[in-house]
Amino acid sequence: MRSMDLPQIMRSVTRLLLVEDSEDDEALVLAALRRSELSIEHRRVWNRAMLAAALEEKCWDVVISDHNMPQFDSMEALKMVKASDPDMPFILVSGAIGEETAVAAMRSGAQDFVMKHSLGRLGPVLVREIGEAGIRRSAQLATQHLRVNEALLNSIVNTAADGIAVINASGSIEFANDALARMLGYGSQEMAGVDISQLLHQNAATASFWQDLFSAGSGSTGKPADLQTHARSRDGNVMPVEIRASRMDARGNPKATVVVRDVSERAHSEERMWRLAHFDELSGLPNRLLFRQLLEQALRDASRSNKPVAVLFIDLDRFKRINDTLGHDAGDDVLREVTARLRSCLRDSDIISRFGGDEFVALMRDIDDADAARSAAKRVLAEVAEPYSLQGEDYHLSASIGISTFPGDSIDADALLRNAELALYRAKDQGKNNFQFHSPQMNARSFEHVVLERLLRRAVELDEFLIHYQPQVDVTTGRVVGAEALLRWNHPGMGMMQPGKFIPLAEETGLIVPIGRIVLMRACAQAKAWQDAGAKGLRISVNLSPRQFALTELVADIRNILEDTGLAPDSLELEITESMVMENPEHAASILQELRDLGLMLAIDDFGTGYSSLGYLKRFPVNTLKVDRSFIKDLPEDPDDAAITHAVIAMGHSLRLIVVAEGVETIEQVEFLRLHGCDLMQGYLISKPMPAADMTRYLELRDMLTSRSRAGVTGDLLR
Repeated sequence: MRSMDLPQIMRSVTRLLLVEDSEDDEALVLAALRRSELSIEHRRVWNRAMLAAALEEKCWDVVISDHNMPQFDSMEALKMVKASDPDMPFILVSGAIGEETAVAAMRSGAQDFVMKHSLGRLGPVLVREIGEAGIRRSAQLATQHLRVNEALLNSIVNTAADGIAVINASGSIEFANDALARMLGYGSQEMAGVDISQLLHQNAATASFWQDLFSAGSGSTGKPADLQTHARSRDGNVMPVEIRASRMDARGNPKATVVVRDVSERAHSEERMWRLAHFDELSGLPNRLLFRQLLEQALRDASRSNKPVAVLFIDLDRFKRINDTLGHDAGDDVLREVTARLRSCLRDSDIISRFGGDEFVALMRDIDDADAARSAAKRVLAEVAEPYSLQGEDYHLSASIGISTFPGDSIDADALLRNAELALYRAKDQGKNNFQFHSPQMNARSFEHVVLERLLRRAVELDEFLIHYQPQVDVTTGRVVGAEALLRWNHPGMGMMQPGKFIPLAEETGLIVPIGRIVLMRACAQAKAWQDAGAKGLRISVNLSPRQFALTELVADIRNILEDTGLAPDSLELEITESMVMENPEHAASILQELRDLGLMLAIDDFGTGYSSLGYLKRFPVNTLKVDRSFIKDLPEDPDDAAITHAVIAMGHSLRLIVVAEGVETIEQVEFLRLHGCDLMQGYLISKPMPAADMTRYLELRDMLTSRSRAGVTGDLLR
């Protein structure tokens, strides 16, 4: 394309080759260009063959390419375009290109890249690059004909945006255009005779570049050569530049045309992209990639100095509730505050990284022994535990920390990080808000953890779960009023797995969400089947996990399950623990009210083991209290348990709540509960949890016994 100024480009028809597999994105690109008042003729291609055929026509002004296409990407398209025409403007358009990919594309010859959410830039970028391409082509053409028409060359090169010079074999400038003079702070006539080496940063690469350029034999013309270096202006400013030089021989007198481009803006952009690729934008801390590089360097240094290194893996406890209740902006504020606190309680020489979410990792170099890491961990726990003022209220967090050391735990960076993370899991298992050092035994537990997680995921896929049911009976009449649905996992090779072994892992991995939905669906369907068979009024109780309770779609999901199974809402009772609702009482009260508005029954499980507050019971719309089995097992002999159980029953009744005793195993316990007015009970005395078929037979048997006298009820319970 010939050199044109902006008005000419706007008036002319631009021939666009669009490498794009999506018709929708094609429409977006064309719409953006039309908004820039450009007249466009285009063709869309979307594979190698189509692009190769289009390039054969040699009629295009510019190429715009999407980054990701099926079996074809922008880097391959760029290579084909530059092979066909090195000066063809190539603009990359993408919706999700990585910073490193963008830098690589620019270095491979792409002129610019535009994100799809910023297509307003596309028109100005296209106009600029078409104009510069025309200038480049004109400059090259003028160089080839310099001996024939030097006046034409001067006219062209002095309108170019890039600096252009002609130098002789000794490096002396014979001609420089106005752009180069302005770039370097000289007058238009002052550059003649200046040695180009005075204007460029001198090193071995620069010296070799000029030597190679003029080393060919007399009369030969070399291919264009490129160099990235720094230029020094007259006032001492240094700027990064790209140089393209082409040798030409005129009657045995070798010369070279040199095009100098100021790439300061590009260098700044690359620096910014490098920072984005290596630092966490929110906290300003090194990210996982950079931290690993720094850790590897620290280990190399430590190997020479024989000084220990410690890695502290830090995870915030209960941070999710901040995001869930106050929003991500408040969560970001907390993370920035945590960053400042970590810096305050670690040494200036220590490196802190944010790995993502609420995970931070600290690197302590040149420590004397493990006590330094222990002291640092204590300071971190204390600092993180200080209150956070958010939206006028104080919120409290804690941290769990895992520590590994070099050379004791490993001499490998990845192993050190992995061991510190294992120690973190151990700290979480120990109740959180503590730190743990790595030990060899953790590796064995970790292997077991990984194997169990793999088996658990497979169990979800293959539906290896069972639901067992434990009856709930009226303490006074012995009538079966409900059943609690309890999850069981029957692994084909290992048999029945204990819930305490796999449910915490399911909660940790998030698998409890699909598993919990399975339990809800099957339990509701089974309860409806029992009701249809004659068990009128039978209520099914299902435990909710903390992960399920935190789901925004929980209420809608339960509504759909009830509709799908046909179970009446008041026949479903959801059991939640004290700790779940006390994590965020305001949020919990709102969710519980939505569930009550559906018509569901709500129970507080394991009451007495946590907060046990009459105040919060008054705030929450619950129907049932379940007295924890730990207070029932020693009744009536233990006076403390007797007093607590009596008090819970009385408190529940004062709030018009149904009180259920769990873990009933003796007749004496039954008599105590009846004496103190407990409403319902469940436990091994009545029945162990059983499969649905056994529960069906149990209900049939109990139905036969409901007409017995009160004196006979106790005997029935022993059957």
